[in-house]
Amino acid sequence: MTLRIKRPKKEGFSIDISALVDVLFTLLIFFSLTSSFVQESGISVDLPQASSGDAVKSEEKFTIIVDKDGGFYLDDVAYTSIDNLKEDLLKFDSGQRKRYLVVIKADLATTHGAVTQVLDLLKNLHFTNIAIATRSLK
Repeated sequence: MTLRIKRPKKEGFSIDISALVDVLFTLLIFFSLTSSFVQESGISVDLPQASSGDAVKSEEKFTIIVDKDGGFYLDDVAYTSIDNLKEDLLKFDSGQRKRYLVVIKADLATTHGAVTQVLDLLKNLHFTNIAIATRSLK
C-alpha cells in the first residue's frame, strides 16, 4: 500500500492595489487644489534685467503694460492713449487705490517718457502700491 500525500496547491501571488489607487487619487486631488497657477499676459514684453528686487505676490493686483511701440495695456486691454487709460483708472475707488498693487511691465525698448507718464498718472490718482517688473540676473 502506497501512502498518498496531498500537497497543497500553489496559489497565485497577487497584491491588492485598491488602497494604493485611493491614496494616489487623494494626493492628485490635494496637489491640484493647492497648487497656484500664474497667469501671464499674452503681450510680449522684453523686461529689463535687475540684480536686486524681490518677488511680489498679491491677490489684489493689476498690470499696466507699456510695449515697445508706446502702447498701453491694462490687464490685456489695449488703450490708444494715456488719457483713455486714465478714464478706466478713475473707476477705482480710493480704498482700491490704496489696497491694490499696480505692476508696471515696460518693454526694454520703451522710451523713458512713456514709463514716466504711467508713473505720473498713478501718483496723481493716489495709487500707493506700485512695482516695476524686471527680469532677474541669473
